[in-house]
Amino acid sequence: MADEPLPQQLITLRRLLDDVDTRLARAPAAPAGLEELKRSVDTLRTNMWAILSAGHGAYAPVRVERLKLRRAIEGIKAVRAGLSDSGTLHPEHMELQLIARDLAEQIGKLR
Repeated sequence: MADEPLPQQLITLRRLLDDVDTRLARAPAAPAGLEELKRSVDTLRTNMWAILSAGHGAYAPVRVERLKLRRAIEGIKAVRAGLSDSGTLHPEHMELQLIARDLAEQIGKLR
Protein backbone atom coordinates (compact mmCIF):
# COMPACT_ATOMS: atom_id res chain seq x y z
CA MET A 1 0.00 0.00 0.00
CA ALA A 2 2.93 2.37 0.68
CA ASP A 3 3.90 2.40 -3.00
CA GLU A 4 0.36 3.28 -4.14
CA PRO A 5 -0.47 6.85 -5.15
CA LEU A 6 -2.21 8.75 -2.34
CA PRO A 7 -5.67 8.73 -3.97
CA GLN A 8 -5.48 4.93 -4.30
CA GLN A 9 -4.31 4.61 -0.69
CA LEU A 10 -7.33 6.59 0.44
CA ILE A 11 -9.64 4.26 -1.49
CA THR A 12 -7.90 1.21 -0.02
CA LEU A 13 -8.09 2.65 3.50
CA ARG A 14 -11.79 3.40 3.09
CA ARG A 15 -12.45 -0.18 2.00
CA LEU A 16 -10.48 -1.55 4.95
CA LEU A 17 -12.35 0.64 7.41
CA ASP A 18 -15.69 -0.35 5.87
CA ASP A 19 -14.70 -4.01 6.23
CA VAL A 20 -13.70 -3.51 9.86
CA ASP A 21 -16.97 -1.68 10.53
CA THR A 22 -18.97 -4.55 9.04
CA ARG A 23 -17.07 -7.14 11.06
CA LEU A 24 -17.42 -5.13 14.28
CA ALA A 25 -21.17 -4.96 13.77
CA ARG A 26 -21.27 -8.78 13.79
CA ALA A 27 -18.81 -9.25 16.66
CA PRO A 28 -20.32 -10.46 19.94
CA ALA A 29 -17.89 -8.28 21.93
CA ALA A 30 -15.34 -5.55 21.34
CA PRO A 31 -12.09 -7.19 20.20
CA ALA A 32 -8.69 -6.41 21.65
CA GLY A 33 -7.13 -3.37 20.03
CA LEU A 34 -10.40 -1.63 19.23
CA GLU A 35 -9.76 1.29 21.59
CA GLU A 36 -6.35 1.87 20.02
CA LEU A 37 -7.89 1.79 16.54
CA LYS A 38 -10.55 4.29 17.64
CA ARG A 39 -7.85 6.66 18.90
CA SER A 40 -5.89 6.30 15.66
CA VAL A 41 -8.97 7.00 13.53
CA ASP A 42 -9.86 10.01 15.70
CA THR A 43 -6.31 11.37 15.33
CA LEU A 44 -6.42 10.83 11.57
CA ARG A 45 -9.77 12.59 11.36
CA THR A 46 -8.48 15.55 13.37
CA ASN A 47 -5.40 15.80 11.17
CA MET A 48 -7.53 15.66 8.04
CA TRP A 49 -9.72 18.52 9.28
CA ALA A 50 -6.58 20.56 9.95
CA ILE A 51 -5.28 19.88 6.44
CA LEU A 52 -8.63 20.76 4.91
CA SER A 53 -8.81 24.02 6.82
CA ALA A 54 -5.25 25.11 6.02
CA GLY A 55 -4.05 26.53 2.76
CA HIS A 56 -7.41 27.11 1.12
CA GLY A 57 -7.57 30.86 1.56
CA ALA A 58 -10.39 32.92 2.96
CA TYR A 59 -13.03 30.29 2.26
CA ALA A 60 -11.30 27.51 4.26
CA PRO A 61 -13.50 27.90 7.37
CA VAL A 62 -16.64 27.82 5.21
CA ARG A 63 -15.46 24.67 3.43
CA VAL A 64 -14.64 22.94 6.70
CA GLU A 65 -18.02 23.89 8.20
CA ARG A 66 -19.87 22.61 5.14
CA LEU A 67 -17.93 19.33 5.23
CA LYS A 68 -18.81 18.92 8.90
CA LEU A 69 -22.46 19.58 8.13
CA ARG A 70 -22.39 17.03 5.28
CA ARG A 71 -20.87 14.47 7.66
CA ALA A 72 -23.55 15.20 10.26
CA ILE A 73 -26.31 14.87 7.67
CA GLU A 74 -24.95 11.51 6.52
CA GLY A 75 -24.77 10.30 10.11
CA ILE A 76 -28.33 11.38 10.90
CA LYS A 77 -29.61 9.70 7.73
CA ALA A 78 -27.86 6.49 8.80
CA VAL A 79 -29.49 6.72 12.24
CA ARG A 80 -32.89 7.26 10.62
CA ALA A 81 -32.41 4.27 8.30
CA GLY A 82 -31.31 2.09 11.21
CA LEU A 83 -34.31 3.15 13.25
CA SER A 84 -36.65 2.32 10.38
CA ASP A 85 -35.04 -1.09 10.01
CA SER A 86 -34.91 -2.08 13.68
CA GLY A 87 -37.69 -0.06 15.30
CA THR A 88 -35.66 -0.14 18.55
CA LEU A 89 -35.37 3.02 20.65
CA HIS A 90 -32.34 3.82 22.79
CA PRO A 91 -31.81 6.75 25.18
CA GLU A 92 -29.53 8.31 22.57
CA HIS A 93 -32.46 8.53 20.16
CA MET A 94 -34.31 10.76 22.60
CA GLU A 95 -31.20 12.89 23.11
CA LEU A 96 -30.87 13.22 19.34
CA GLN A 97 -34.52 14.27 19.12
CA LEU A 98 -33.96 17.03 21.70
CA ILE A 99 -30.86 18.24 19.87
CA ALA A 100 -32.76 18.23 16.56
CA ARG A 101 -35.54 20.36 18.06
CA ASP A 102 -33.03 22.82 19.50
CA LEU A 103 -31.15 22.98 16.21
CA ALA A 104 -34.38 23.61 14.28
CA GLU A 105 -35.20 26.51 16.63
CA GLN A 106 -31.74 28.03 16.25
CA ILE A 107 -31.85 27.74 12.45
CA GLY A 108 -35.31 29.29 12.47
CA LYS A 109 -33.95 32.28 14.37
CA LEU A 110 -31.21 32.79 11.79
CA ARG A 111 -33.60 32.92 8.85
